[in-house]
Amino acid sequence: MAQNAETTFPQWLQYFDSIDTTNNYAMQLTDDGLAQHGHVIWAAHQTAGKGQRGKRWENDEGNIMMSLILKPVVPADRQFVLSMCTALTIAKYLQTLYDQWQVAIKWPNDIYVNDKKACGILIENVFRGMNWVYAVAGIGLNVNQTFFPEELRHAISLHTASGKKYDLREMVTDIRSGMLNTLQQLQPAHYAGLLQEYNHYLFRRNKETGFIERSTNRYFDAYVQEVNEAGQLVLLSPTGIEQYNFGELDWIL
Repeated sequence: MAQNAETTFPQWLQYFDSIDTTNNYAMQLTDDGLAQHGHVIWAAHQTAGKGQRGKRWENDEGNIMMSLILKPVVPADRQFVLSMCTALTIAKYLQTLYDQWQVAIKWPNDIYVNDKKACGILIENVFRGMNWVYAVAGIGLNVNQTFFPEELRHAISLHTASGKKYDLREMVTDIRSGMLNTLQQLQPAHYAGLLQEYNHYLFRRNKETGFIERSTNRYFDAYVQEVNEAGQLVLLSPTGIEQYNFGELDWIL
């Protein structure tokens, strides 16, 4: 059972020492009619952390596991805009912490620092009929973790990347503020600029990378070109330009 820490937090923040997943709790709030825009669920430990496509999210104390409840301000057919906003908010925030880092967004929602994964994002949506009423942005950020096992050799924490220790509560507050400010200022005229920024941060852009096409189990090498406005990854392979939706490819790194 999740246990609240005996610490005073602002009304917008619920903290748990331990919970199954912050996204599950946030989604339950939406089901119960208790969700509020900008509300954050933050846990020191998740017993059943999950990532994209149901993968387990490994977590360690000293990291951030949080979920931010959002009222979407974009049309339901432009869900990738919210994904871009979330990834860009975190990528740009990390760049302000240490300007020597090479920060990149690995399509669609992982944040890499110095070619290693520092953050994973899982966005779950709530619809009422055809109306997109809430989005829950689950964010797992490796912050003060000092050791990663061999099977997580492609992971990194902000501490191992900089040698510094970070204040988790301050970071949770900063990420929330950055995301809410981004959404408050967002207008349809900004979508093209967001996409340009997203592609500026795109992981391995213009570099040859290995992929596996899930439907055929085909391995191929291709150059990462860009992400288009539909949220598809555009690759240049030996057979020409190819476009892939989320879930159709695995990166081979």
